[in-house]
Amino acid sequence: MKQYVTVPEVMAAIRENVKGTSAVTVDLDSPMDGKGKMRTTNNPFAGMGIVKRETLNGLIGYDYGASVNRLAAKEGMEEREAKQHPWGDMDAERLFRIHRTNGKPYLSMKVTSVTVHGFFAPDGTMIDEEAIRSFIPEKKKSSTQSDLDGEVIARDYGMENITAIRAFKNEYVVGAIGQEAEKTKAATEKQLAEIPF
Repeated sequence: MKQYVTVPEVMAAIRENVKGTSAVTVDLDSPMDGKGKMRTTNNPFAGMGIVKRETLNGLIGYDYGASVNRLAAKEGMEEREAKQHPWGDMDAERLFRIHRTNGKPYLSMKVTSVTVHGFFAPDGTMIDEEAIRSFIPEKKKSSTQSDLDGEVIARDYGMENITAIRAFKNEYVVGAIGQEAEKTKAATEKQLAEIPF
């Protein structure tokens, strides 16, 4: 069932429904102008308000330290202790990381798959992915996992950037950004469907 919700409402639904670990699918419009998102030198896309639109599958309510140690044990490596996160602390249910400075909530997720739908300007125009990718630095493994072959992909997503969450047999379209993303996505799909192959 599709529900149109605010950020506090979807956070309340997550807290109410997650008992332990839960699988979720998250749609995200991630701003590319944030710190560390793109190199700015000679970058024609910097400051344009471009977002990366993606869909992520994964788990919430998971224990990062335990996940890393399961992976380490599987690879025959020693147990290790996760370091303190540089900017935020997990809540008691291990669902949201709260920024220590500004108090903003981030959905904490163990990512199992990612589908990138493209990069979009504020007016909904799709940006050439190949051109923008050259300015995006590669993500590095955390130092806790640097000696492991596999990786527990742990990410924190600002709740204000999440456009929809599918979980608990519901689809939660989050706030105005979610409704706008729905319209843009529909328009993009229509444009793509009209391209002759």
